[in-house]
Amino acid sequence: MAARRRKSPKPGAARRTASGKRKRAAAGAKPARRPSHKPSGGARAKATRSKRGKAGATTPARTPQPRAGASEPLVAGAPIEVGVVLHYYPRAAAAVVSLSRPIHRGDTNHVRGQTTDFVQAVEELALEGAPVAEGAPPQQIGVRFSQRARAGDRVYRVSW
Repeated sequence: MAARRRKSPKPGAARRTASGKRKRAAAGAKPARRPSHKPSGGARAKATRSKRGKAGATTPARTPQPRAGASEPLVAGAPIEVGVVLHYYPRAAAAVVSLSRPIHRGDTNHVRGQTTDFVQAVEELALEGAPVAEGAPPQQIGVRFSQRARAGDRVYRVSW
């Protein structure tokens, strides 16, 4: 029987010592790994404590700011946000719009988003599949669009 020849280890590969422990080769050796446990206390704990501030201190509650246009009077011809597109159905060429102000058939709307920008008259409105002449908040109403609208696009009323 022929004796097996040992392959020489790759540079940086681990070798076993006589005691059975692993030892890295000198050529291209990697530094020893750090322990896997996180340090308890020390500088890390002090840094997080200093960020929090005093114990028991509370931050004042933020009061919601009124949205732009909410307190302004309605002016004919000024764009007013009517709602936000929630979903668009390409085969039906219609979108579901969550209303923040009333919308009527015959209004001219401006749909504007990151990649969307078109103006059109509202010809068809639907509520739960039934055609309607108008919708009011907090309804989610279906609107037929001539172009594609995307979720998150804002719908503005330009004229009524």
